[in-house]
This record gives sequence, C-alpha cells and structure tokens, in this order.
Amino acid sequence: MKILKHQTQISYVNNSANKNLPQVFIFAQNETPGFDTLKDGVAWKVIKDIGRGSHATFYYSTQYSIQVSWDNNVNSTEQIPTKIGGKYHVVKDATGIVLKPDGEASDPSIIEVVNDIEVLDGVTAQYCNNGHVMLEKKQIGHRQSAIFRPSQKIYFGLASQVSKGESLQSAVINSTNFFEFDLTGASYVKISLNGNAKYGYYFKIEGGG
Repeated sequence: MKILKHQTQISYVNNSANKNLPQVFIFAQNETPGFDTLKDGVAWKVIKDIGRGSHATFYYSTQYSIQVSWDNNVNSTEQIPTKIGGKYHVVKDATGIVLKPDGEASDPSIIEVVNDIEVLDGVTAQYCNNGHVMLEKKQIGHRQSAIFRPSQKIYFGLASQVSKGESLQSAVINSTNFFEFDLTGASYVKISLNGNAKYGYYFKIEGGG
C-alpha cells in the first residue's frame, strides 16, 4: 500500500436542486473477503445542513490509529497510532484492559488486532482516521483476530438518516450507487453534489491537486 504524501483537504459543495437538505456520508471499505458495505460499513463523516451553494471542508490524514471497545461500546481502550503491517493485542494487565503493539502482522498489507481478554459478546476493533472510526470489526471472540486491509479510497453516499461513527446497517440510505474517490497523491479535492429529484443526484469532482 502506497503512503499518501500528506493529509488531503476535501471540500464538499452542494450544487444540487434538492430541497430536503440531504445528509452526505463518507465511508471506507475493508478490502477483506466477505466485507459487506451495508452490513459492515461505518459512517466516518456525516455532512448535514449544507444548502445549495454552501460547502463543508474536512481532512483525511496519513495518521491512523486503532482502538478496541467492549460492553456494547460503553468501554474502550485509548487510541494508539498504527501502521499497515502492525499487530496489536488487547490484554488485561495490572492496570486493567489495554491495547498494546505486538510486532508485525502475518501479512504486511494488513493490520491485525488480537483479542486476549474474555468479555461477554467479545470486543469491537476499530480503525480510525483523524480520531474518528472509519472501519470496525465486531464480536471478536477470545483469542480471535480482527483483520483490517485499508485502501486509500473513500466513498460518498446520500441518506435520509445516518449517524457519524455508526454502522451503515442502521442508516436510511437513499441509494447504493456510491461515488468512489482515490486519495492517492491528492493534497486537495473539491467534490460536488449535483442533480435533482426528477433525474437523480450524483457526485462529481470539481477540481483538485
């Protein structure tokens, strides 16, 4: 996996004729076998209340982190920096439950999180960008692993109801026709929402560098 040169500034502008103030959500995909966007995806960013001609700006960082939560996400470890090819264990030490680095993963293209604690319903491993959950794997049992194979692609979609950091499974998604953008080499990109109710809505790239 190539590393981005720096963080990418992403600007979104609403050029559509939609009068219902659509909620735009951005998510990533875990490039592992069996990943289902609607079942396993997470809303990394949610953009609300951006009227016609208005815009929002956010950043995709090269700094990634991971955390582990348990007890239905009531409790979680601290987020620790991660890298592609790293391996991490959630353990119980003298201070309690913590997440620790543990050398290299079995595959240099993945991030591996191993659960070494016994808790009801297992743990949830979460891969974060800019401090916000981007990918997650739920119900990781004792001595089982969560595998993340991130890419540099992000996806844009429209929803009537969606919450930041929550599973897309609980969202009310308007369309499963998502807009894909590859961040490789990009320092800035402007993406617009266009169209109307009669002919449909679509995203497109307005500019970047």
